[in-house]
Amino acid sequence: NGPQLIILSTMASTTTRQGDGTITVTPSNPSLQSATIIICHGLGDSSEGFSDVAEHLASQMPHVKFILPTAPTQKVTMNMGMAMPSWYDIVGLDKRSNEFCKGIEESQQRIEQLLKDEHDNLGVPYDRMVLAGFSQGGALSLYTGMQLPSKLAGIVIMSGYLPHESGFNIANGLHDTPIWHGHGAADP
Repeated sequence: NGPQLIILSTMASTTTRQGDGTITVTPSNPSLQSATIIICHGLGDSSEGFSDVAEHLASQMPHVKFILPTAPTQKVTMNMGMAMPSWYDIVGLDKRSNEFCKGIEESQQRIEQLLKDEHDNLGVPYDRMVLAGFSQGGALSLYTGMQLPSKLAGIVIMSGYLPHESGFNIANGLHDTPIWHGHGAADP
């Protein structure tokens, strides 16, 4: 009853699903890896929501490893206390409610550890890593990526926002980190 490991291999990449919900899409020849992209899903989703995107991108970028973590399941106040995959609690959508993000520090530490492991264990430079995310995952990517001790290649935020603004301080040397922040026409 230990962690389950499922591996799917294609010509360009190998997809691995771990028991904690993390999916990695690794170049079939690991020696080709020269970059890492971490993609964080939105509220109520899981890493499976972006697995097809990562596999498609891997077919176009055979030197990139994609890591798709799954958020812990926890109660979300805004959703009537329903338990769901969530990087942190969301109390409401107004600016004041956005200050209460129970669990954001733990999720930030988890993403920081994934980046550190890529750097320490595989030698991937931080300036060859990207943090990306959708909605709550995009918010976590921005919150984490701009407070790291080292500058990333970039941050991609899809329909995201800045959570816990009062606890956010851009780290020295990160003010010019490339950021792509997009919203759809129907997004709030």
